[in-house]
Amino acid sequence: MQCLTCGTALHPGMSICPRCGTPLSLSASTPSLPVSNIDANIPADFGPFREAASTPPPPPPGSIPPQSAFHSGPTQANMPASSSMPPYDPYSGQPYYANPPSYIPPSLPRTPQPPPKQRRGLSRRMLMLLSILVLLIIVGSGIIYYFSVPYPAQLHAQATATAQAHANAVATATAQAINNANATVTAQAQATLTAQQNIYVQATNGNPATTDSLAKNSSLNWNEYDTASNGGCVFNGGTYHVKESETGFFQTCFAQASNFSNFTLQVQMTILSGEYGGLVFRADGQNSKFYFLQLGASSSYELFTYFNNSGNNAKTLLTSYSTAIKGQNQPNLITLIARGKQLTIFVNKQYVDTVSDNTYASGQIGLVAYDKTITANVAFSNLQVWKL
Repeated sequence: MQCLTCGTALHPGMSICPRCGTPLSLSASTPSLPVSNIDANIPADFGPFREAASTPPPPPPGSIPPQSAFHSGPTQANMPASSSMPPYDPYSGQPYYANPPSYIPPSLPRTPQPPPKQRRGLSRRMLMLLSILVLLIIVGSGIIYYFSVPYPAQLHAQATATAQAHANAVATATAQAINNANATVTAQAQATLTAQQNIYVQATNGNPATTDSLAKNSSLNWNEYDTASNGGCVFNGGTYHVKESETGFFQTCFAQASNFSNFTLQVQMTILSGEYGGLVFRADGQNSKFYFLQLGASSSYELFTYFNNSGNNAKTLLTSYSTAIKGQNQPNLITLIARGKQLTIFVNKQYVDTVSDNTYASGQIGLVAYDKTITANVAFSNLQVWKL
C-alpha cells in the first residue's frame, strides 16, 4: 500500500503517512479484525514505544527528526490471527511519527532588494542654470520685442520729427530767404528807382538850352506842310500837329536847325487819333538815319535804329509795355536822356527803360505820327532841351 499523497510505502495498520503526515483511513489501510482474535493478556500500553522505553536510535540523515513521544505501533494483539504477515518490528525500516509536527524550513538568505527609487530633485547648480536660462529667454524676448516694435516706431517717430523739423527749418529758411530776397529786391528797386529819379532830376535840372511851346514855328525851323494825300506838319490851336494818312507809314517833322549830341529832350504828346506817336533824335533827315522812339495808345513802347527810309532794315533796341504810358487823348510827358551810348526813357517822370547803343552820336531832333491801320494825328507842345 502507498500514500495517496506522496507515494510512500505504507505498512498495514498505519494511520498517518510517516513522510508527509497525511491521515490514512483505517478501512483503506488495513482490514478490520475481529476483537476475539486480540490477545487480551497484552496490556494496552505494552510495547517499545512507551516513553519509559529506551531511546530509539537516531534517524538516518535526511529523515524527519524524532518527536518527544511515539505513537503506539501495532501489536500482535491488534493484528488478526489469520494474518500471514510477519510480526512488526518497530525498528525495521524508517521510524514514523504519530503526529509529525509542522516545522518552518530554514530561512533562505534573502536577496537584498534595491531601495525604492526616489525621484531625484534638481541640484542647486541646475536650478541656478535654469533660472539663468529663463532670465536670458525673458531678456532676449524683451530685446527682440523692443527692436521689433517700440524701437522701429521710435525711429520712425524720430525720423518723422526730424523730417518735420527739417522741413520746417527749410520752409522757415526758404521763407526767410524769400523775405530777404524780396527785401533785397525791394531795396534794390527802391535804390534803382531813387537812382533813376536822381538821373531824371539831374537831367532836367537847371535852365534848358532850348524851350519851345510849339504853338508856332520858332528858331528851330520846324517843317511846315499839309497834304491831303499823306499828311503833314501843321501848327494849329496852339500845338504842333503831325499827321499821317497812309497806312503802314509814319510822318516825321524835323527841327531842321537843331543839332544835339548829349542832351535831355522833354515834350508833351497827345495821340488824338491813330495808334502811335513819338520822336526821333541824333537824326540825319536827308538820309533817313536816326533813333526812333514810338509810344502806343496801348501802353507799348519801342526804340529802333533806322539806317534808311525802309523799316525792314531797322534795328530794334527796346520793345515792351509800361503802365506809365497813357492811352489815346491823354497827355504823356516824354523824357529822353542821351548821354554817350546810354539811352534812357522816362514817361510822365517815371522810369521806363534804358539801353546802350553807339550807332549815332549827334544830329537833329524831330516829332512823329505813325499810321499802322488808322490815320494818325498826334499833337505836341512844350518842348524843352537840356544839354548834358
